[in-house]
Amino acid sequence: MVAAALAHFAPVVSLYVNDYNEPALRAYRRVGFAQVGVFMTVLF
Repeated sequence: MVAAALAHFAPVVSLYVNDYNEPALRAYRRVGFAQVGVFMTVLF
């Protein structure tokens, strides 16, 4: 899906994963995603 999106629709594919969601982080790393930044949400 990512390859198709890159080839036909978008120059970049990104996603957001909570830092405590280790299963998701492992899965995304396994398919080639890499962390390039940190985003913090502040809830009031």
